[in-house]
Amino acid sequence: MQNEKCAGGSGKFLQVIARILHISFDDIGALSLQAANPVEFTTGCAVFAESEAVSRIAEGASPADILAGVHKAISAKIANLTIRLGLAQDCAVTGGGAKDIGLVRTLASELGIQLLVPEEPWITAAMGAALTCFQEQQ
Repeated sequence: MQNEKCAGGSGKFLQVIARILHISFDDIGALSLQAANPVEFTTGCAVFAESEAVSRIAEGASPADILAGVHKAISAKIANLTIRLGLAQDCAVTGGGAKDIGLVRTLASELGIQLLVPEEPWITAAMGAALTCFQEQQ
């Protein structure tokens, strides 16, 4: 995912939150869809959001509500960057975060479009780099 110089828009942020909540990374998407009251995160920074998530746990927020709030924060950051770079109608999500249905749905809602997700989203960047190298050598 495009994240400038911060982990706040990346899958690493999701891994950190999954670790804090003691849940599998593979389970966070489905769990976030069960949220009743998504937590508002006041920061877009992964480091500060980690502390904020711990505080929300102490306050009694459910893991689903925390995850939905994290997805909302990440989606807002990605949407902002996407709009700045130029949004095309056929927009795809790649990388490990694309395997997170909660994140994909939240991002699609934020952007107001349907997003495409490749069957193997975590390898598409590597495939693109390999194709670019191959074409340059021709």
